[in-house]
Amino acid sequence: MDLRIVLGVALMLVSPAWGQPAASPGPDFQARMSAASQAYEDLDYEHSLEQLDAAKAVARDGGERGRVVILRGIVLADLGRRKESLAAFKEGLSLLPDASLPVKVSPKVSRDFEEVRRNVQRELARNPRPPPDAPLAMTDAPLEPTPPPALAPPAAQAEVGRSRSLPVLPLALLGGGVVLGGLGGYFGLQSRGNVNSARDDAFYSDRTAHLDSARGQALAANVLLGAAVTAATGAAITWLLTGDSPSPRTEVSP
Repeated sequence: MDLRIVLGVALMLVSPAWGQPAASPGPDFQARMSAASQAYEDLDYEHSLEQLDAAKAVARDGGERGRVVILRGIVLADLGRRKESLAAFKEGLSLLPDASLPVKVSPKVSRDFEEVRRNVQRELARNPRPPPDAPLAMTDAPLEPTPPPALAPPAAQAEVGRSRSLPVLPLALLGGGVVLGGLGGYFGLQSRGNVNSARDDAFYSDRTAHLDSARGQALAANVLLGAAVTAATGAAITWLLTGDSPSPRTEVSP
């Protein structure tokens, strides 16, 4: 009888419940999430973000972290920070692909969330991730690195450089000639209109004023048209001179 009592006491002492002190409770993740949700409902977005940062710091696995960043994406969307919101949705749905929005949101935010979900599902189909309850060290592991693209042969690179090199000077001269020609035509039409008006005027002073304007406009038109012809000629000459010369980018060292 005494032996049984001694053995029972010994088992109690070595068992985890009796032989070790009770483990202290960890940080209250759910309490922080509830505080963040309540702050969001109260439109206190900055306090909500602070609570979410605290919750993320004590998240124990990918599932809890996914809940944090999804709610963070909602808060950022209401703050007008759409780019950051989409990034948070992507991170959260990568951890919890089947997650739903935890609070009521606007139709626009809901559409963004579902669009990100579709993109994440396509990405996960190509590169599966560990389950959300895996340790964070595993969920944060980067995906397999994408091998660098193979370099094209030197001859192909030279061909690409040749095809992309454009004769800038001829195009600039041609564009300038078109603009000058248009202005010259405009002033020519204005000059003709003033001549016609002078013919219809009954007073000498009015006819003189119209004719003076017509002379000035005709002179401007002639100068502009001459410059346009010169620019077009220069464009043709430079095109012929530079059209066959290779761009410096196309040179390939042996």
